[in-house]
Amino acid sequence: MIDDLKSIAIFSTVVEQGSFRGAARALNLSPSVVSYHITMLEKKLDTPLLYRSTRKLSLTEQGEQLLEVSTTMIHSVEQGLSAISAQTNVLCGRLTVSLPTALVRSQYTRALADFCQQHRALEIHINYSDIYENLIEKGIDIAIRVGSLPSSELKSKRLGHINRKLTCAPKFIKPDMQINEPKDLERLPWIKLASLPNKRTLTHHQLGQQDILFKFQVSVNTVEGMTQLCKDGLGIATPPDYLVESALAQGGLSELLPDWHVSPIPVYAIWPNNVAKKSATMALVAHLAKAIT
Repeated sequence: MIDDLKSIAIFSTVVEQGSFRGAARALNLSPSVVSYHITMLEKKLDTPLLYRSTRKLSLTEQGEQLLEVSTTMIHSVEQGLSAISAQTNVLCGRLTVSLPTALVRSQYTRALADFCQQHRALEIHINYSDIYENLIEKGIDIAIRVGSLPSSELKSKRLGHINRKLTCAPKFIKPDMQINEPKDLERLPWIKLASLPNKRTLTHHQLGQQDILFKFQVSVNTVEGMTQLCKDGLGIATPPDYLVESALAQGGLSELLPDWHVSPIPVYAIWPNNVAKKSATMALVAHLAKAIT
């Protein structure tokens, strides 16, 4: 059956091109292969399909009938392929996304919301967690990770970075505190984020970079928790700027050493290495890469 369909398609091309050689060029086949398929069709049907001459080809009555059949067949196939191709542009099925709780109120969540609205046929499960689970074992299609990535076989793309502010509550600062340079921060209590070391790199546009190792009494496992404890006056912290902009503007928090900037944290999308190019996963990667500024 497969060979018959191929022969019928070749027959239709011969009629369209008006010659065996023309059909051979159009199909990137040799004239002998084209001739073979026509001959096999004629043997199978036990009737001639074409009148051959040195100048042109003409159809027999049976050839006219087969041409009508082949035209209908090819049209149906083309319509079917077009329909399937169109469906592949509509994302459907299920997509599982994982990202840290620090990004709940960030542009990453807004970008995810836009993606969900654009693809209504896609069932999307968003998991906010500060536990970096194994994507393959947990069936996670794409994860957003903050900070340096460990070596792995996963695919990744850098999406952007998170800017941080060196802050504390106004009531935390006592009259006898002298905070004039980064080293002064090392003797003061900090609120440590459990997933990060007790080290920060500060940068000054004239003085360059300076690393500080800080002391801490309290370690917390979420950025939101660290930020709130900072607002409550427990110590110094470096929360994302989007979490403290309002508090800084309203006086609920103070920025320490404003001429020194905390090194931003890179943000990556990661996904399994066997994902198809036209998958929902890759569509989301492209969307995030475009949306994040």
